[in-house]
Amino acid sequence: MRTRPVLLSAVLALAACGDSRGPQPSSAPQSLVIATPADADALVPPLVASTAGKQVMDMMFDYLATLGDSMVVDGDRGFTPQLARSWQWAPDSMSVAFAIDPRARWHDGKPVTASDVRFSFGLYVHPAVGSPHAATFAGIDSVTVRDSLTAVVWWKRRSPEQFYQIAYNLVVMPEHALGSAPRGDLLASDYAKKPFGSGRFRLQDWRRRDRIELVADSANYRGRPAFDRLVWTIAPDPAAAALRVLAGEADVLETVRGDVVKKVAQSERVRAEPYGSLDYGYLVFNQRDAKAARRANPLFADRTVRLALSRAVDREAVVRSALDSLGQVALGPVTRAQATHDPSLQAPAFDLAAAGAALDSAGWRVDPKDGVRRRGGKPLAFSLLVPSSSSTRMRLAVLLQAQFKAVGAQVELEPVDAPTFVERLTKGSFDAALNVWRTDPSPAGLRQSWGTPRGDDVGANFGRYANATFDAVLDSAAAEFAPAQRLAMYRRAYRIVLDDAPAIWLYEPRNLAAVSRRVQPVGMRADAWWAHLAEWKPAGPLQTADAGGR
Repeated sequence: MRTRPVLLSAVLALAACGDSRGPQPSSAPQSLVIATPADADALVPPLVASTAGKQVMDMMFDYLATLGDSMVVDGDRGFTPQLARSWQWAPDSMSVAFAIDPRARWHDGKPVTASDVRFSFGLYVHPAVGSPHAATFAGIDSVTVRDSLTAVVWWKRRSPEQFYQIAYNLVVMPEHALGSAPRGDLLASDYAKKPFGSGRFRLQDWRRRDRIELVADSANYRGRPAFDRLVWTIAPDPAAAALRVLAGEADVLETVRGDVVKKVAQSERVRAEPYGSLDYGYLVFNQRDAKAARRANPLFADRTVRLALSRAVDREAVVRSALDSLGQVALGPVTRAQATHDPSLQAPAFDLAAAGAALDSAGWRVDPKDGVRRRGGKPLAFSLLVPSSSSTRMRLAVLLQAQFKAVGAQVELEPVDAPTFVERLTKGSFDAALNVWRTDPSPAGLRQSWGTPRGDDVGANFGRYANATFDAVLDSAAAEFAPAQRLAMYRRAYRIVLDDAPAIWLYEPRNLAAVSRRVQPVGMRADAWWAHLAEWKPAGPLQTADAGGR
């Protein structure tokens, strides 16, 4: 039985720049302006699926506890209290009782209660809500109310990540405001028009595709933020967002790429701040027919072909050409920021001769007329879906096309806009695709992206990969309490999927943010660079943000 003490942590906030009126008195409102090329998709937590939406949501709402910088997800040792000021495990570890901080208030002044925790869990898992996060709560039996300030979470079975499962994923919402909202259309509710939470910032204004403005909750139970306002200014594209930061019209751009890196290095206004990454870029092979998902893909269902195409790619050269110093070759479906990564992991090595020999043995012979391999009169040909909005992936696509040609594979590039890319990826309407995936801090997130699909629910397994051995090892790892054995099992799972080559893992980006020199950033975490906004401080004289827009 374990009890955690009260720990109040400072959170959220920042400083502004870019106002043409010159320095203002210290009593003037101070704001942090974040440039972004993407608007939030929603601000009702169960329906938030975008990174932009999560950034804003995390400022407005609270979790029961927050993940620490170590990103340790086993047990509760890697967490610090937030909405719950303490917690206590049952002797059998099948339940945890969370004591809600009695000072916590919703932005409308009403107290946060244990009933709000129970309600929020029910909303996430309600079938009519259709939350994309519902599966993250699998294995939790229920949430009950012991008293007005004690919520008890019950599990069906023990696992090393029980605490992480509820603390990292459950955003607590006000039952009194959302209780009567239609479950099948939460976004049509009155609450969705101006949602509120218990976080240290509250929503002031949301002008779609223009700006989102939050203001400090001055009476917040965890203390008033150091800065008065957070503003997300939404640019039409990444280049325009970068220009706003370089011109002093915004303070933060979470990721800089290409020529912007050099401009940031030369700027007197901003500096580059590196932080870890949970992202990896990969080429995924669709193992089902793009036109009839119940049929196997005649090309990529064959492991020999997948492995041969993987060996045909010089990943070092491709990543160096496309990303220069801003990327490194991916380890696989795991990144270097995850504690379970294995530096010795190696995908199939570049070997053009071995790739050709494997394709020869599988009956794919080079036609001397055009250099394209054929079997039974059919060419070794496929299309590569790529989002035209991503300059990095467009460069990669061209480089890959040339490398596949060298082994006798004919690849047609298929650039599409971002919404079409996501739609086709989700539906499986592609042969191969260049995607980027953000992994979970937990290695158990592999189930979502590479576990065998359960019926029509493919999760993020867009290539419809299926391997029962991989599933079994992954499930065993998720249930193993001994750290050394658990680590060994996860690494075995990585090895299995690498050897099976359902994808070509290409690159892991090196994250650089552009941050105003007037801002002192702290602890930009790999899973959420904004996690410690409260601890960021002004590094010099501040200017006021133009609340009317820029």
